[in-house]
Amino acid sequence: MKLDCEVIRDLLPLYAEHMASPASTALVEEHLQECEACRAELEQMQLPVPVQPEPQPDAPLKGIRTALRKKRILTAAAAVLAVLCAVVLVFWMGNLSTPVTAEEAGIWLYNKKEDGANLCVLEVQGENVRLETEGGFSWGKEYITVRVLRYTFPGLHAALIKLTGSEIVSTEIAVSRTQVLAVECADGTRYYSGGQQVERFIAGENPDGTVRYGYGTEEQYGHDFKKG
Repeated sequence: MKLDCEVIRDLLPLYAEHMASPASTALVEEHLQECEACRAELEQMQLPVPVQPEPQPDAPLKGIRTALRKKRILTAAAAVLAVLCAVVLVFWMGNLSTPVTAEEAGIWLYNKKEDGANLCVLEVQGENVRLETEGGFSWGKEYITVRVLRYTFPGLHAALIKLTGSEIVSTEIAVSRTQVLAVECADGTRYYSGGQQVERFIAGENPDGTVRYGYGTEEQYGHDFKKG
């Protein structure tokens, strides 16, 4: 029986591949019906053989290419971010303003009549000086506040204006002669009313507890009122 198994097992590879002769095939099948060990040997032969993936010689190169691609993307993103930051910085610097003194502003005040209304006009004649109205303009306001400013980097601002288009710069403001014009300069706030420079005096207290101011000259208010 042992000899028979050894002979049969020599024939099993040919039998499994269907390459044995008819006589050998009949002999093997007859033996397999009685021998469990040889049947197990045949089943083992007929199991699928696992295929090992062949090593990829360019796998390290693929890793290097992926790393280089990521580096290029990060470099490009950093470059775009740097450009955007530079553009924002340029626009911020181009529109940065600095308060100027009344002397630098070159303030000129005069009265005029327009469409039947008596107006007081304040104009600034200093180089690159402009007026910025605080809180908007309204004829119903008791007083109008404006700031006297100059672009910190006028050359850069001028270049931006050429690049982006023209702008409207306010160098004068007209108010009613009954309105008070508060002009904020780097060296203090000046008040104008009725076509002349006036002082602000503490005239009393409002019902809500806030200070009530009056505007005029020392001759008008005398020494009984403090400037405020």
